[in-house]
Amino acid sequence: MNEATMNEATTEETRIGLAAKIARVDQRLEELEQEIEEIGEPAASSLRERLQALEVERRALKRNYEEACRPGGKRRMRKVDALLGHIEREEASVGHEADFLNQSAPSSVTLAVQSGVKMVSAGSERLKRILGGHHPFGESVFVNHTHDNLRDHYGLEDRPGESSKKA
Repeated sequence: MNEATMNEATTEETRIGLAAKIARVDQRLEELEQEIEEIGEPAASSLRERLQALEVERRALKRNYEEACRPGGKRRMRKVDALLGHIEREEASVGHEADFLNQSAPSSVTLAVQSGVKMVSAGSERLKRILGGHHPFGESVFVNHTHDNLRDHYGLEDRPGESSKKA
């Protein structure tokens, strides 16, 4: 093998290795995005900004990689490798911070929402107990009821001269 062929083989191996690393970066960014979504606001706002910056850098990385794959892109390949290393470090940093925030206690907003849900469900349970299981809204008194049922459940009284059973 001559030196030119050896350089081409090494460059091809480098391209394949970088392509695999770029694919891992894409996958990790998607995982981070979901992890940050689970954290919620306001804790995740700074992480979301950092993730958006990483997305911009990822697009630049892909563009530079495509340019480096063209003939004479050996010098650019080193720049792509350096940018890839930066993105991987920043990704790891964002990942560590997201893990830390996932382990922390819930935010005050989350606690307020959870307590509000508990109060509403407790109130609806009390309302059901008071009303005897009948919901006052969304149920018409006159739909799907017989005259006897209306009299028994809702206290409907017969008018004088009318009887519940017609002859």
